[in-house]
Amino acid sequence: MTPPRDLVVLYGGPSAEHEVSCISASRVAVAARDGGHRVTAIGLTHDKRWVNANRTLESLADGDALTSPDVLIRRHPETELPYLQTELRQDPVVFPLLHGPFGEDGVIQGHLETIGLPYVGAGVLSSAICMDKALAKSVLHDHRLPVAAWRLVRRADITGDSLEEAGRTLGYPIFVKPANLGSSIGVTKVHDSATMRDAMETAFEFDDYVILEEFVDGRELELALLGNEVVRVSRAGEIVASREFYDYQDKYELGLATTLVPSVLTENQLANAQDLALRAYRALRVEGLARIDLFLRGDGSLVVNEVNTMPGFTPISMYPMLWELDGLPLGALIDDLVDLALARHLRRQGLRTTRVG
Repeated sequence: MTPPRDLVVLYGGPSAEHEVSCISASRVAVAARDGGHRVTAIGLTHDKRWVNANRTLESLADGDALTSPDVLIRRHPETELPYLQTELRQDPVVFPLLHGPFGEDGVIQGHLETIGLPYVGAGVLSSAICMDKALAKSVLHDHRLPVAAWRLVRRADITGDSLEEAGRTLGYPIFVKPANLGSSIGVTKVHDSATMRDAMETAFEFDDYVILEEFVDGRELELALLGNEVVRVSRAGEIVASREFYDYQDKYELGLATTLVPSVLTENQLANAQDLALRAYRALRVEGLARIDLFLRGDGSLVVNEVNTMPGFTPISMYPMLWELDGLPLGALIDDLVDLALARHLRRQGLRTTRVG
């Protein structure tokens, strides 16, 4: 059993997934506190100011969302911290539940490496690559893993000819996505060339790079992975969207999408999905945890859709739901994640930092 630890939950952040982070962090904080860990909450505002958010923990119950750091600092200016280390107990483990850019793209991971704190989740390189959909696809493709066909576009690349070529090569419908974002924010399913430019302008509101991706007609499977050198892979869950695709509204606002846990698969289909998810995890050098999303086509073939290195921990999030199915409730899952963070930290501390001889 994991002994009680000083656990710092980071949440909020400058991305469009700020509100999702507040919900994820709340569930983790409550479960960790109930499991005996000494929890500190530190928020990050949209304009990147650190906030002592411990007052939000005092009456926090399961099901509540942590108060946004933006609201906290407005109501209580004295809660602003000059830098992250302020208010931290000695040798804490950090749980960076900052979804999206700044939280999942290696930025906060690099800062935590610099100040020498162990943290839950993937390292700097893996976080950065997995956050960028184009780079992740390139790595997976180089490892001979199946991914949907795609094009990476900069704003300067938008011309009538380039859009026509993309439509001709990828075929309609096409998904238009910001390269660095999650929760389906800024994503549009485009059915013809007439609406392509508007969809790209929407995506460019969130990132400098946009992905054009072929539509894959298949079932949407999600698998949870947990581990460093030794990795466990859960059974698969399945999302059945209530709309044209599983967008932000379907995920967090409408509540109409169907979540199948577990998905109904043959033994062979599940084994193939687990094997592909593990190979993707390894190819992208992920440690700690990830939710890996796959498509299962009608002919039985699989396609890697996305690797999420800090999946949601909200009440509807598939990652904790899948581990609960496999007998690992949220409190025990947090214990394992803390242990993995410490194990990696100790392992990397043992690496040589000077030349031989």
